Amino acid sequence: MERRKEPIPTTKRVALMASMAALGNVLAFISMFIRGYHPQVALDFSHLATAIVAVYLGPVMGMFTGILVGMAPFIQLGVMGVLGPFLGFIGFAVGKALSGLYFGILAKRMRPALAVILGFIPEFVWIYVVLRLLTWLILPPQTAAIFTDILILSILAKAWLEIAIIGALVDLIKRRKIVEAILSPGTNR
Repeated sequence: MERRKEPIPTTKRVALMASMAALGNVLAFISMFIRGYHPQVALDFSHLATAIVAVYLGPVMGMFTGILVGMAPFIQLGVMGVLGPFLGFIGFAVGKALSGLYFGILAKRMRPALAVILGFIPEFVWIYVVLRLLTWLILPPQTAAIFTDILILSILAKAWLEIAIIGALVDLIKRRKIVEAILSPGTNR
């Protein structure tokens, strides 16, 4: 007879989401501090937090964590960058929410590494739409001209490298049952 899984207590669910959102923003600020060759291109490992929540708590909590994790890139590259508040928000918060949602949906059906990699495809498309099309519709032409095909492709290539690393890390965390120990109903950690 298969043992039924006990539901994760709400306080632990919320605590994991909040702590991962904080971790994701810290990771984003730290990794954005290490600039690449362009002011709008920065490493961003904040999705590690989004993926952990999505894999363990499902697509809805993953989506909300994605929105929260998108705040640091929104501030740094949107509000303080050339995208501005509107495009920064829809680019980062909405994009990361899409990934959180799809990470969670796919994690129910496949290994975490593959779920993270395939779950990034909707955000990948969204980033392209925002940077290639919406910038030209919303920003002044001289600002939108910053987002050349080469820059957009370098942003997307960098994102795939990050996602591959994050997928491998989340897979390792899942195999080692690191988060399960924290979330199990019988523990008060």
